[in-house]
Amino acid sequence: MRLDELTSETDDGGIDAFYISFGDLMVILCVFFVMLLTMSKIETGSFEKIKSVMTGKTENTLVELSDSIKEIVEGIPGVPGVVVQMDKDGVRVDLDTGILFDQGQATIKSGAVEKIKPILTEILKTSYKVDIEGHTDDVPYYRIVKGETITNWTLSGKRASSMILQLTFLGFKSERLRAVGYASTRPVIEVTGKEGEALDKARARNRRVSLLIR
Repeated sequence: MRLDELTSETDDGGIDAFYISFGDLMVILCVFFVMLLTMSKIETGSFEKIKSVMTGKTENTLVELSDSIKEIVEGIPGVPGVVVQMDKDGVRVDLDTGILFDQGQATIKSGAVEKIKPILTEILKTSYKVDIEGHTDDVPYYRIVKGETITNWTLSGKRASSMILQLTFLGFKSERLRAVGYASTRPVIEVTGKEGEALDKARARNRRVSLLIR
């Protein structure tokens, strides 16, 4: 075999090996970026659930906060009318509007905050942001009060704003808080097909102020 033929075969093999290695590298990089993209879409609550399972630790996580609030709600003396759950977005604390407001009103009743103060104090200890969501039932609400039109939308927003005011009084920084009014667009229980007592219970559950800790 001539020297030039040997050199050519060696060069071709080197080039092929280079392209194979380069191709493998590109595949690895693509997989890496896909993983990053996937992780970026995981909500805070879901991520902390995964982290807790992987590490076996819940200290300083939303999972720990959820457990602490549940202990307050279910303990002695407890806090009635409150539902706590770990959601994909974070910890969701649903407060029955019957505890906080008179029917059709957006001003928090006297003494109502004291009943839920242990929960709010527990949240205050953390640095998480809090969305305050106002929710109404599906019954159309329309009033004109002193020239101002009040509907399900405005009522839910005003109730969320009233709760934010109370949180700032307790020491929450404004940058941690956000008020959102959803009216009847996000029911916990669908009312379609329900009637009588079942319908009343569903609507009562849907009337709430939610604290979404994220």
